[in-house]
Amino acid sequence: MRNGKQCYLDPIREKLIQITPEETIRQQVVSYLLDELDIPHTMIRVEERLSQYGVNTKDRADIIVNRYSEEEQAYYPLAIIECKAPGVFIGEKQENQIVSYANRLGCDYCMLTNGSYTFLFYYDSEAGHYVEIAEFPKYLQMLKKEYQEIPQTVPRPRLTLKEIYEHPDAYLEADMGESTPNKLLTPSVNLWECLLYPDHRLPVKQYKIFKLIEDYGVRLLSYGNASGGQFYGAYRSFLIEYNGNAEFVSIGFSPYVTWSNQNVRKTAINVAIDKEETSHHSLQLSVDDNVTVVGNEVTFYHSGRIGVGKIGSGKIDELRQFVSEKYPGIIDGKRFNLGTLLCDHLWNLDEPDVMAVIENFISYALIRDEYRERVKEEKSK
Repeated sequence: MRNGKQCYLDPIREKLIQITPEETIRQQVVSYLLDELDIPHTMIRVEERLSQYGVNTKDRADIIVNRYSEEEQAYYPLAIIECKAPGVFIGEKQENQIVSYANRLGCDYCMLTNGSYTFLFYYDSEAGHYVEIAEFPKYLQMLKKEYQEIPQTVPRPRLTLKEIYEHPDAYLEADMGESTPNKLLTPSVNLWECLLYPDHRLPVKQYKIFKLIEDYGVRLLSYGNASGGQFYGAYRSFLIEYNGNAEFVSIGFSPYVTWSNQNVRKTAINVAIDKEETSHHSLQLSVDDNVTVVGNEVTFYHSGRIGVGKIGSGKIDELRQFVSEKYPGIIDGKRFNLGTLLCDHLWNLDEPDVMAVIENFISYALIRDEYRERVKEEKSK
């Protein structure tokens, strides 16, 4: 105890460190390095500035494992480790960050962990990039650049249409809300698996208002929304060109709750756009409130509701007029009609009707962001 607060006695820094969730993970990793990997105490640095290794940045590394060169009589970084607090999402952005640090330092190994999930990488000089590995070897083996690559796993087969109708709850909790009725869950599962499985890709070509540069497949990402919420998980990403700019647009599913009733968990289709400074959901379409099923036909509508950051809600009539100038085909009375699919078969991204729906989702999201920027500009005058 120090000043009434519990602390760890850090074995590396040899000082008292106040206990926090992230510090707990850091201390667990330090114990693992010392006790399991037999790394000498003198070869571990905690909360070390990267500038100590000649990198021009103010950033710090949670943990660095060094090696010593007898020939040069100098220490060099062998591994870098990033520790996140329990529950903090680990996705592509976080992986890219730790790999970038490792690359700048010239590390052979790097690790990213939040205690529950751990990702480890080794720099394969023949391949010219970092590969994911199963575990860190012991210190002497690390010095010899030994590693065991993770064996390739075979993904489970896609659900059949019969299985989707029998198990519409296949993605409940993580990706869909338990309040969503089964007649809406079945097309949601069909569309989600259409996006998740890589066997079929959205064709690269010029669409009405954007050009698809590449279907990037599934990525683990995190995004905010206009209300300040955060969403984490798998998204199908598309690199597109729009108005002369390259952008990533990603589509995913998530449970959806409203401020008025936190106990009702609906299902949302989210379309996110990566920006230079902010990555966010441009569109959150509540399946429960906007999707209709009539016989075998599933139609994806949207009410036009739109948030504009701190300004609040945008005007639906203004948005409709804005869309009518740029992409009038989706205007359907007071609603926006993003397309209809027949739910008598499994949907694939390279089918014309599915392509049209995905094109509408992406186009509508892009135009909504344009409308937001216009409202912000007008309010700033």
